[in-house]
Amino acid sequence: MARPAAGRYHRGMALRREYNEADVETTRMTIGEHIEELRGCLLRSMAALVVACLACIWPAKYLLELIARPVVLVLRAHGQPDSFLATSPVENLMVYIKVVLIFGVVIAAPYIIYQLWMFVAAGLYRREKAWVYRLLPISLGLFATGVVFMYTLALLMSLNFLVGFSGWLPLPRAEPTALERMLLRLPSVAVATSQPAVGTGGAAVVPLVDRDPAAPPVGAVWVNVPDAKLKLRGADSQTYSVQIQRDDRRALVTTHFRIGEYLSFVLVLTIAFGAAFQTPLVVVFLARSGIIPVETFRKYRKVVVLVILLLAGMLSPPDLFSHLLLSGPMVALFELGLLLARRGDEPAAADAQRPGAG
Repeated sequence: MARPAAGRYHRGMALRREYNEADVETTRMTIGEHIEELRGCLLRSMAALVVACLACIWPAKYLLELIARPVVLVLRAHGQPDSFLATSPVENLMVYIKVVLIFGVVIAAPYIIYQLWMFVAAGLYRREKAWVYRLLPISLGLFATGVVFMYTLALLMSLNFLVGFSGWLPLPRAEPTALERMLLRLPSVAVATSQPAVGTGGAAVVPLVDRDPAAPPVGAVWVNVPDAKLKLRGADSQTYSVQIQRDDRRALVTTHFRIGEYLSFVLVLTIAFGAAFQTPLVVVFLARSGIIPVETFRKYRKVVVLVILLLAGMLSPPDLFSHLLLSGPMVALFELGLLLARRGDEPAAADAQRPGAG
């Protein structure tokens, strides 16, 4: 049981011999220099974000289609209106700004992450700076992986849960009684004694198609099944449509998102998942630099998991499913970082315990 402690001692002594007096003096920074370095990193990051946002102004219309695609698919799958609400005169303008901001963050993220790592490296020794340079490309790849994971899986599953929740509240079958008809002065309705004609007697059969016809004639009517819409070709050669839904899936509450709130939802998820996927690198960096040894991470694993759950609760939207989609990968990535840090320590510990290593 004393071997790991001896290994850490010899390894620490070797590191101290490597950091000679000249290296300490060249890497030491005052508080004022740290603040100035932080100021420069923030200014350069903000400049990169502004440039990236400017580049997204023209294609923002097409980028909005990309962002809205998951929620449109989910709304159609649950028979809900596949459009958004704007409840403020300036909300459409704010939507444009938020779309530009979301993709500006994604595009500028590699440079911003680079600046953050450079700020961390500014106060480290030469050996630790080498670790930062090694981890930087992996950090950028993990951020991109987190954003792709959010868009292709987490966003769709979270929306499907949130929209599907309204389906648990079915629309009641409100058949009025005779007393209710009298009080509400409802007209009497004759009960049908026969079934409606289908395909005969002038009744038309509306075709069900998986895509709109290429050149439908004027007056043509069809149902686009994937879009869940009844469509009509008008006299002006334009197509008109109305959303339809199954009677047995009509919900008591109709889901109609505000466009601004949905974009804020996507922006929060983008930043949260991009940052959460940095977890293994943070663990490896802290362990290999000696700031927090692997044994400390292992000893306080439950505390770390609790902190991860709290962070995921603050970063994710206020629903349980989104919280699980964020905290689950963060815990898994923490364990991955711990495994990588432990493997990296094994060769160093073996070298430290060899005869003549100390």
